[in-house]
Amino acid sequence: MVQEWQMNQAADLLPKGEISSITDFGYHVSRNWEDVPEEMKKVFPHPPSKQRELQVHFENWWYFAPPEKSYSLLSAPNQAGEIRYISRIIDSKKKKAKPKHEGLDPMVIIALWGLGSLAVFIGIIYIVLSNLAHPIQSLYNWAKNLNLKQTEVSPPDFQYEELNQLAGIVHASIQSVGRTLEREKEFLGFASHELRTPITTLRSNVTLLDKISPAPSPKEREVRDRILRSSLTMKGITETLLWLSRDNKEEMHTSMVNIEDTLKQVIQELEYLLSGKKTDMSIQTQSCSKHLPEAAFRILISNIIRNAFQHTTSGSIQVIQDSHCVQVINTLPSEKALSQTGFGLGLKLIKKLVKRFNWQLIEQEINSTMKITVIFN
Repeated sequence: MVQEWQMNQAADLLPKGEISSITDFGYHVSRNWEDVPEEMKKVFPHPPSKQRELQVHFENWWYFAPPEKSYSLLSAPNQAGEIRYISRIIDSKKKKAKPKHEGLDPMVIIALWGLGSLAVFIGIIYIVLSNLAHPIQSLYNWAKNLNLKQTEVSPPDFQYEELNQLAGIVHASIQSVGRTLEREKEFLGFASHELRTPITTLRSNVTLLDKISPAPSPKEREVRDRILRSSLTMKGITETLLWLSRDNKEEMHTSMVNIEDTLKQVIQELEYLLSGKKTDMSIQTQSCSKHLPEAAFRILISNIIRNAFQHTTSGSIQVIQDSHCVQVINTLPSEKALSQTGFGLGLKLIKKLVKRFNWQLIEQEINSTMKITVIFN
C-alpha cells in the first residue's frame, strides 16, 4: 500500500531536536504519543500496539464518493531504532473548491462507466440472442401453418443453413404424406365408382331372376338370398368408401328427410344379418321429417344398425326414434365373438359423420348392453 510505505519512510523525516513536524506529503511525525494531534487521539485513544501496522478510520464514507474525513495512524522505528508516530488527517470539506469544469466525483464517474458498460454488454447479448431466436421462431411459425396446399411452394430462407435443411426435411415429409393421402383418396374414389356398376348389375339380375323364376326350390332360394345379401353389403361398403374419398369441407345438399321411413327402409335392407340368430327385435318410431343431408344420414343410420345387427349374436335389439334422436340398444357379444367381427369401418365412419355435421354421439355400455344415441341439431 502506497500510503503505508510513505508513512514508514516519514519516520526518518523528523529533524533532530524537534518534537514533531509535518512532512511535505502532509504526514504529522511525532517523537512521543503525547505530541500526536488531539483530534487523532480522540479517534485512536491508545498508541498502536504493533509497529508498522497501519490503522485507518473513515467518517461519512460511502462507496461512490470519498469520505468526509479519514484518519491514518502508524508507529514505526526510524533508522536509529527510535519509535516515531506518523499520522495524517484528510478533511475533504477543507479542501479547496474544485473548479466547475472538473465535473462529477471520480468514483461517481467510475460507477457510471461501469453501469454504462454493463448496459452495453446486456444490449449486445440481447441483439445476438434476438438474431438467433428470430429465425427459429420463423421456422416454428412456418411449420405450424404448413399444410398440404402450401407444399408446392418452396420453404423460405431462414438465414442459417441448418435451419434451411430442417425446413427442407419437414417440407419433404409433408409432401410425401400429401402424395400418400392423394393416392389413397384416388383409390377410394375409383374403387367406389368402379364397384357401383357391378353391384347394380348384380342386384338387377337377382331381381330379374325372381321374375323369370318366381318359385325356386329351397336351395335355389337360399343361393339367391345369399347373393342379394352380399350385394347389399357391398352397396353399403361402397357408399362408405365413396364418402371417405370426398372432401368433408364441401357443403352437402340438404332436403326434407322422413326419418321414420328411412329408418324402416334401412332396417328392412339389413334384416338378413339377423338370419339364424336368436334375437328379439323391437322398433319404436314416430312420424317425423327434418332438413338433413340425406346421403350422410342414410350412411350414418345404416352403419349404426349394421353394427348392432352384426354384433348381436343373441339377446335383444331395440331401435327407438323420435323427432330429434335415434337410439339403438343391443346386447353385446362375447369377447371371442367380438374379436372375430370387430366394429371396423362402420364405427369410424359414424364418428366422422357426427363430427362433420355437429351432431351428438353418446355411447353407453351398461351390463353387457351397448346403447348408441345420435342427436340431430
